[in-house]
Amino acid sequence: MFNKILVAVDGSEHAAKAVDTAIEIARKFDAPLVFLSVYKHYSRMESTHSLVQTREVPQSPDETLGKLARDTAERAAAYAKEHGVERAEAVSKRGPVARTIVDFINKQNIDTIVMGRRGLGDMEGLLLGSVSHKVCSLAECTCITVK
Repeated sequence: MFNKILVAVDGSEHAAKAVDTAIEIARKFDAPLVFLSVYKHYSRMESTHSLVQTREVPQSPDETLGKLARDTAERAAAYAKEHGVERAEAVSKRGPVARTIVDFINKQNIDTIVMGRRGLGDMEGLLLGSVSHKVCSLAECTCITVK
């Protein structure tokens, strides 16, 4: 039943609780954990109407978001290893969050996903539904949402 568990992480309090829950399941069933952090594409053209740009930008906002996503997933994987999970992997992806998670589940033969009920979503989540709700509706695997 718990052969490969995906944990969606975004740095939120609910995601941290999901990490702890997934660690308990993984230890009990000797299952590997995959920590996935998804970030949305950032475009200056989509985010600003200003034509003024600085000459040197250390990183683009998209690169910064990607690094933040990688760091979030890597911290969760390290935490899991510190707490007795031998097989923990960190992955970051860019794209529409719910769809990217579901696509990853399908491609990686994930049989269970653990995620926080509420994350760091924006007003879009309040109006159109949370990522966890969308993933649970679209995924064919077992979905565990943590409060």
